[in-house]
Amino acid sequence: MRWESIICFFAEKNNMDYTSKYFELRSIFNQQEARIVIDSEMEIVNLPFNSESYWPRIMDEQETVINAQLNLNVPDSKYFENNHFTYSVFVPKKQRQYKKAIILLHGLNERHWDKYLPWAYYLAQKMQRPVILFPIAFHMNRGHLSWNNAKALAPLIALRKNEFNTQSLTFANIALSIRLTEDPLRFLKSGQQTAEDLTLLLQQLEQGLVPIFTKGTKADFFSYSIGAFVSQIMFLSHSKGLLNNSKLFLFCGGAFFNEMNGVSRLIMDNIAFDSIKNYYTLNLSNILKNNKLLSSLLSEFSLGKAFYAMLKEENNKEWREKILNESLKQIYAVTLKKDTVIPALGTEKVLGFSHKLQAHNEIIDFPYDYSHEVPFPVSGKTDCSIVNQSFDKVFSRAGEFLA
Repeated sequence: MRWESIICFFAEKNNMDYTSKYFELRSIFNQQEARIVIDSEMEIVNLPFNSESYWPRIMDEQETVINAQLNLNVPDSKYFENNHFTYSVFVPKKQRQYKKAIILLHGLNERHWDKYLPWAYYLAQKMQRPVILFPIAFHMNRGHLSWNNAKALAPLIALRKNEFNTQSLTFANIALSIRLTEDPLRFLKSGQQTAEDLTLLLQQLEQGLVPIFTKGTKADFFSYSIGAFVSQIMFLSHSKGLLNNSKLFLFCGGAFFNEMNGVSRLIMDNIAFDSIKNYYTLNLSNILKNNKLLSSLLSEFSLGKAFYAMLKEENNKEWREKILNESLKQIYAVTLKKDTVIPALGTEKVLGFSHKLQAHNEIIDFPYDYSHEVPFPVSGKTDCSIVNQSFDKVFSRAGEFLA
């Protein structure tokens, strides 16, 4: 156990020791094992999933060859790891089967589940419900291994710096930056496939096809960052009625796309973000005139219509606000005052049209240096007892709302 974890253990007894739990869970987490025992009260079960989404397949012909070294020239539908993967479930040992689940969605350009492990543990323990860590398409264990290979990435970083006036370009974001610059439509395709995968998972839970869960199981969502964007779109589209009795807790998310700023050393560089922001906010109307498939998706299908409604405030405004009003008891958002990636005021614009909904949007601040990407630092530079209290403040809200 790290020395800062030992200090935290004695410094904070009332709340979960976030720092020590982070290092403990990170040391044992392995998606190659079918089952991992954490302690006498909790275990992790890893389950297989096969994506049946049609969306990447029908758009493959529009993709361009990029870079064979990173397997970036492979059509999106051909990435085996994206279509056949494992998701992890934190399972309390209180009972053999459950009828309610929590699905936890992560942020953009994430490759490791590390920071979310104590999040899942806390929710599973507090709620006594299994928590499903579900990866967004082409993220976490659904991304190609070469996208984490620093040796392979080094020449591409040098090449990109020579080609563009880049900001915030790093080994962590080079693969996503290249993919989105070459084809901004990948942002939509990844979200579309994720939403379809989640819909399939919800159907499997409902039908009793997932081990651990009984027939008729319903799921609530804890959604962070771009995961919040995906789940908002699903709730707006009603996802075939599967979410009528579900709740959605948003953390560091909830804004319209045009209010976001994805330029970050951990997310994407400025060239990639400008590319997708221009595509979806400035040029989309002209693009739709020449792309009948995309135009049909965004106007005739519920998921596409919901995606379009979350791009900016004026899009499908009456339709979106009507559904949000009807979903008053289903949605709660906690945003952070100093978040510059998905600003708190951006989420206010989505929910602020209604006084009742506005009451479901809480802006909080932490008494230490934090960021959107790292709301709960574990470096040892920040007083761990304060981090513990801040973590508990957010997650106790989530527990109360999702109860």
